[in-house]
Amino acid sequence: MLQTYTYHIVNVFADNHFGGNPLAVFPNADDLTDQQMQAIAQQFNLSETVFLFAPTAKHGVQAVADLRIFTPNYEMPLAGHPTLGAAFVIQQLQNLLNNFVLNTIAKPVEVQVNDSHIELSLTGFEQRISVATHEELAKITGLMADDIANQAYWMNTGTSQLLLNVLSKQKLYDAKINKEQLQTICQKDNELAMLYLWYQDHDDVFVRFFSIENNQVVQDSGTGSACANLGAYFISQNQHPIHKRIFQGDEIGRPNRLMLKVDEKQTIYVGGNVIAVGKGEFYLPDV
Repeated sequence: MLQTYTYHIVNVFADNHFGGNPLAVFPNADDLTDQQMQAIAQQFNLSETVFLFAPTAKHGVQAVADLRIFTPNYEMPLAGHPTLGAAFVIQQLQNLLNNFVLNTIAKPVEVQVNDSHIELSLTGFEQRISVATHEELAKITGLMADDIANQAYWMNTGTSQLLLNVLSKQKLYDAKINKEQLQTICQKDNELAMLYLWYQDHDDVFVRFFSIENNQVVQDSGTGSACANLGAYFISQNQHPIHKRIFQGDEIGRPNRLMLKVDEKQTIYVGGNVIAVGKGEFYLPDV
Protein backbone atom coordinates (compact mmCIF):
# COMPACT_ATOMS: atom_id res chain seq x y z
CA MET A 1 0.00 0.00 0.00
CA LEU A 2 1.35 3.42 -0.95
CA GLN A 3 0.78 6.78 0.68
CA THR A 4 0.27 9.67 -1.75
CA TYR A 5 1.49 13.23 -1.21
CA THR A 6 0.81 16.11 -3.57
CA TYR A 7 3.74 18.35 -4.46
CA HIS A 8 4.11 21.57 -6.45
CA ILE A 9 7.13 22.74 -8.45
CA VAL A 10 7.73 26.49 -8.59
CA ASN A 11 10.55 28.71 -9.80
CA VAL A 12 11.42 31.43 -7.29
CA PHE A 13 13.10 34.75 -8.20
CA ALA A 14 12.11 34.02 -11.80
CA ASP A 15 11.89 36.61 -14.57
CA ASN A 16 10.75 33.96 -17.09
CA HIS A 17 9.21 30.49 -17.02
CA PHE A 18 12.56 28.71 -17.02
CA GLY A 19 14.44 31.17 -14.82
CA GLY A 20 14.71 31.41 -11.07
CA ASN A 21 15.56 28.77 -8.47
CA PRO A 22 13.40 25.61 -8.68
CA LEU A 23 11.66 24.37 -5.55
CA ALA A 24 9.48 21.41 -4.58
CA VAL A 25 6.67 22.26 -2.13
CA PHE A 26 4.76 19.62 -0.15
CA PRO A 27 1.72 21.49 1.27
CA ASN A 28 0.38 18.62 3.44
CA ALA A 29 3.34 17.01 5.19
CA ASP A 30 1.96 16.39 8.69
CA ASP A 31 2.43 12.61 8.53
CA LEU A 32 6.00 12.66 7.22
CA THR A 33 8.94 11.76 9.45
CA ASP A 34 12.30 13.54 9.45
CA GLN A 35 13.86 10.58 7.67
CA GLN A 36 11.18 10.58 4.97
CA MET A 37 11.52 14.32 4.35
CA GLN A 38 15.29 14.00 4.02
CA ALA A 39 14.88 11.07 1.61
CA ILE A 40 12.34 13.00 -0.48
CA ALA A 41 14.65 16.02 -0.68
CA GLN A 42 17.45 13.73 -1.80
CA GLN A 43 15.15 12.19 -4.43
CA PHE A 44 14.24 15.59 -5.91
CA ASN A 45 17.88 16.73 -5.64
CA LEU A 46 16.95 20.42 -5.82
CA SER A 47 18.78 22.98 -3.74
CA GLU A 48 15.88 22.79 -1.25
CA THR A 49 12.54 21.06 -0.78
CA VAL A 50 10.00 22.55 1.65
CA PHE A 51 7.34 20.78 3.72
CA LEU A 52 4.30 22.52 5.25
CA PHE A 53 2.60 21.51 8.49
CA ALA A 54 -0.34 22.67 10.55
CA PRO A 55 0.75 25.76 12.50
CA THR A 56 1.95 25.64 16.10
CA ALA A 57 2.53 28.46 18.57
CA LYS A 58 6.24 27.71 19.03
CA HIS A 59 7.31 31.30 18.25
CA GLY A 60 4.38 32.89 20.07
CA VAL A 61 2.78 34.28 16.90
CA GLN A 62 -0.24 33.30 14.85
CA ALA A 63 1.10 31.61 11.71
CA VAL A 64 -0.74 29.91 8.86
CA ALA A 65 1.77 27.04 8.64
CA ASP A 66 5.04 25.68 9.98
CA LEU A 67 7.85 25.05 7.48
CA ARG A 68 10.62 22.45 7.39
CA ILE A 69 13.30 23.08 4.76
CA PHE A 70 15.67 20.35 3.55
CA THR A 71 18.59 20.30 1.15
CA PRO A 72 19.49 16.86 -0.25
CA ASN A 73 21.84 16.45 2.74
CA TYR A 74 20.54 18.35 5.77
CA GLU A 75 17.79 20.53 7.22
CA MET A 76 18.08 24.33 7.20
CA PRO A 77 16.62 26.55 9.93
CA LEU A 78 15.63 29.22 7.40
CA ALA A 79 16.03 29.76 3.67
CA GLY A 80 14.64 32.49 1.47
CA HIS A 81 13.48 30.87 -1.74
CA PRO A 82 11.71 27.94 0.02
CA THR A 83 9.85 30.38 2.28
CA LEU A 84 8.74 32.52 -0.66
CA GLY A 85 7.78 29.51 -2.76
CA ALA A 86 5.83 27.98 0.12
CA ALA A 87 4.02 31.29 0.65
CA PHE A 88 3.01 31.38 -3.01
CA VAL A 89 1.61 27.84 -2.94
CA ILE A 90 -0.24 28.03 0.38
CA GLN A 91 -1.76 31.42 -0.47
CA GLN A 92 -3.25 29.97 -3.63
CA LEU A 93 -4.42 26.73 -2.03
CA GLN A 94 -6.05 28.35 1.00
CA ASN A 95 -7.09 31.66 -0.59
CA LEU A 96 -5.31 33.55 2.18
CA LEU A 97 -5.11 37.29 2.64
CA ASN A 98 -2.10 38.99 1.12
CA ASN A 99 -0.24 39.29 4.44
CA PHE A 100 0.46 36.35 6.75
CA VAL A 101 3.15 34.64 8.85
CA LEU A 102 5.02 31.38 8.29
CA ASN A 103 6.97 29.67 11.07
CA THR A 104 10.46 28.46 10.17
CA ILE A 105 12.72 26.58 12.56
CA ALA A 106 14.74 29.79 13.09
CA LYS A 107 12.00 32.39 13.51
CA PRO A 108 8.58 33.54 12.30
CA VAL A 109 8.67 35.19 8.87
CA GLU A 110 6.13 37.73 7.67
CA VAL A 111 5.25 37.46 3.99
CA GLN A 112 3.33 39.66 1.61
CA VAL A 113 1.80 38.32 -1.60
CA ASN A 114 1.03 40.57 -4.55
CA ASP A 115 -0.01 38.26 -7.40
CA SER A 116 3.23 36.47 -8.34
CA HIS A 117 5.51 38.84 -6.42
CA ILE A 118 6.25 37.49 -2.94
CA GLU A 119 8.16 39.40 -0.27
CA LEU A 120 9.37 38.29 3.16
CA SER A 121 10.49 40.49 6.02
CA LEU A 122 12.94 39.75 8.83
CA THR A 123 14.29 41.56 11.85
CA GLY A 124 17.33 40.87 13.98
CA PHE A 125 20.69 39.39 13.06
CA GLU A 126 24.03 38.21 14.41
CA GLN A 127 27.41 39.22 13.02
CA ARG A 128 31.02 38.23 13.60
CA ILE A 129 34.27 38.55 11.69
CA SER A 130 35.83 35.42 10.19
CA VAL A 131 39.23 34.32 11.48
CA ALA A 132 40.43 34.17 7.86
CA THR A 133 43.29 36.48 6.94
CA HIS A 134 43.21 38.58 3.78
CA GLU A 135 45.58 36.12 2.10
CA GLU A 136 43.48 33.11 3.15
CA LEU A 137 40.36 34.72 1.72
CA ALA A 138 42.21 35.25 -1.55
CA LYS A 139 43.14 31.55 -1.62
CA ILE A 140 39.50 30.57 -1.09
CA THR A 141 38.41 32.59 -4.12
CA GLY A 142 41.41 32.06 -6.38
CA LEU A 143 41.75 35.85 -6.63
CA MET A 144 44.47 38.29 -5.67
CA ALA A 145 44.22 39.93 -2.26
CA ASP A 146 43.77 43.31 -3.96
CA ASP A 147 40.59 41.98 -5.62
CA ILE A 148 38.68 41.44 -2.37
CA ALA A 149 37.86 43.20 0.89
CA ASN A 150 40.22 42.80 3.84
CA GLN A 151 37.71 40.88 5.97
CA ALA A 152 34.78 38.50 5.57
CA TYR A 153 31.78 38.52 7.89
CA TRP A 154 29.53 35.77 9.18
CA MET A 155 26.02 37.19 9.00
CA ASN A 156 22.98 35.41 10.39
CA THR A 157 19.35 36.50 9.97
CA GLY A 158 18.28 32.87 10.33
CA THR A 159 21.05 30.95 8.54
CA SER A 160 24.73 31.77 9.07
CA GLN A 161 26.74 32.46 5.91
CA LEU A 162 30.14 33.98 5.12
CA LEU A 163 29.92 37.23 3.13
CA LEU A 164 32.88 38.59 1.19
CA ASN A 165 32.91 41.76 -0.91
CA VAL A 166 34.66 41.43 -4.28
CA LEU A 167 35.93 44.75 -5.62
CA SER A 168 35.04 44.39 -9.31
CA LYS A 169 32.31 42.67 -11.29
CA GLN A 170 34.80 40.88 -13.53
CA LYS A 171 36.69 39.46 -10.56
CA LEU A 172 33.41 38.26 -9.05
CA TYR A 173 32.87 36.05 -12.09
CA ASP A 174 36.56 35.10 -12.29
CA ALA A 175 36.48 33.59 -8.79
CA LYS A 176 37.16 29.84 -8.58
CA ILE A 177 36.45 28.36 -5.17
CA ASN A 178 39.11 26.25 -3.45
CA LYS A 179 37.07 23.60 -1.64
CA GLU A 180 39.75 22.59 0.85
CA GLN A 181 40.56 26.19 1.77
CA LEU A 182 36.87 27.05 2.21
CA GLN A 183 36.32 23.99 4.41
CA THR A 184 39.37 24.79 6.52
CA ILE A 185 38.32 28.37 7.22
CA CYS A 186 34.70 27.47 7.91
CA GLN A 187 35.79 24.71 10.29
CA LYS A 188 38.02 27.20 12.13
CA ASP A 189 34.99 29.49 12.39
CA ASN A 190 32.86 26.50 13.54
CA GLU A 191 30.41 27.04 10.69
CA LEU A 192 29.05 25.15 7.69
CA ALA A 193 30.83 25.91 4.42
CA MET A 194 28.70 28.64 2.81
CA LEU A 195 30.22 31.59 0.95
CA TYR A 196 28.42 34.59 -0.57
CA LEU A 197 30.50 36.76 -2.90
CA TRP A 198 29.07 40.14 -3.82
CA TYR A 199 29.92 43.23 -5.85
CA GLN A 200 27.92 46.45 -5.67
CA ASP A 201 27.39 48.89 -8.54
CA HIS A 202 25.20 51.65 -7.11
CA ASP A 203 21.78 50.04 -6.54
CA ASP A 204 22.63 46.87 -8.48
CA VAL A 205 24.38 44.04 -6.63
CA PHE A 206 25.86 41.04 -8.42
CA VAL A 207 26.32 37.92 -6.32
CA ARG A 208 27.43 34.29 -6.30
CA PHE A 209 26.69 31.75 -3.56
CA PHE A 210 28.70 28.58 -2.93
CA SER A 211 28.29 25.67 -0.55
CA ILE A 212 29.75 22.19 -0.26
CA GLU A 213 27.39 19.27 -0.95
CA ASN A 214 28.56 15.65 -1.16
CA ASN A 215 32.16 16.89 -0.96
CA GLN A 216 31.72 19.07 -4.06
CA VAL A 217 31.51 22.84 -4.44
CA VAL A 218 27.97 23.71 -5.54
CA GLN A 219 26.81 27.11 -6.83
CA ASP A 220 23.24 28.15 -6.01
CA SER A 221 21.25 30.08 -8.59
CA GLY A 222 19.21 32.23 -6.18
CA THR A 223 19.77 32.55 -2.42
CA GLY A 224 17.21 34.54 -0.45
CA SER A 225 18.74 33.86 2.96
CA ALA A 226 22.10 35.23 1.80
CA CYS A 227 20.33 38.24 0.30
CA ALA A 228 18.77 38.89 3.73
CA ASN A 229 22.20 38.51 5.31
CA LEU A 230 23.54 41.11 2.89
CA GLY A 231 20.79 43.43 4.10
CA ALA A 232 21.98 42.78 7.66
CA TYR A 233 25.53 43.65 6.60
CA PHE A 234 24.35 47.00 5.23
CA ILE A 235 22.61 47.66 8.55
CA SER A 236 25.84 46.86 10.41
CA GLN A 237 27.61 49.46 8.27
CA ASN A 238 24.87 52.05 8.92
CA GLN A 239 23.92 51.94 5.23
CA HIS A 240 20.13 52.07 5.35
CA PRO A 241 17.46 52.63 4.19
CA ILE A 242 18.33 50.92 0.90
CA HIS A 243 16.53 49.44 -2.10
CA LYS A 244 18.68 47.24 -4.34
CA ARG A 245 18.33 44.77 -7.20
CA ILE A 246 20.24 41.51 -6.79
CA PHE A 247 21.48 39.65 -9.88
CA GLN A 248 22.37 35.98 -9.43
CA GLY A 249 22.66 32.81 -11.49
CA ASP A 250 23.13 34.25 -14.98
CA GLU A 251 26.50 32.61 -15.54
CA ILE A 252 25.08 29.15 -14.72
CA GLY A 253 22.06 29.52 -17.00
CA ARG A 254 19.44 30.18 -14.28
CA PRO A 255 18.99 33.96 -14.02
CA ASN A 256 17.52 35.02 -10.67
CA ARG A 257 16.32 38.52 -9.81
CA LEU A 258 15.92 39.40 -6.16
CA MET A 259 14.77 42.60 -4.49
CA LEU A 260 16.47 43.72 -1.27
CA LYS A 261 15.16 46.54 0.91
CA VAL A 262 16.06 47.75 4.38
CA ASP A 263 13.89 50.42 6.00
CA GLU A 264 14.53 53.03 8.69
CA LYS A 265 13.50 50.54 11.40
CA GLN A 266 16.14 48.04 10.22
CA THR A 267 13.55 45.62 8.84
CA ILE A 268 14.98 43.55 6.00
CA TYR A 269 12.79 42.72 2.98
CA VAL A 270 13.64 40.12 0.33
CA GLY A 271 11.33 39.52 -2.62
CA GLY A 272 10.93 38.19 -6.12
CA ASN A 273 8.55 36.63 -8.61
CA VAL A 274 7.34 33.05 -8.23
CA ILE A 275 6.13 31.02 -11.23
CA ALA A 276 4.26 27.71 -10.94
CA VAL A 277 5.67 25.16 -13.38
CA GLY A 278 4.30 21.80 -12.28
CA LYS A 279 2.30 19.63 -9.89
CA GLY A 280 2.34 15.92 -9.15
CA GLU A 281 2.00 13.07 -6.68
CA PHE A 282 4.78 11.45 -4.68
CA TYR A 283 4.35 7.86 -3.50
CA LEU A 284 5.73 6.48 -0.24
CA PRO A 285 5.38 2.90 1.00
CA ASP A 286 3.66 2.35 4.34
CA VAL A 287 6.20 2.03 7.13
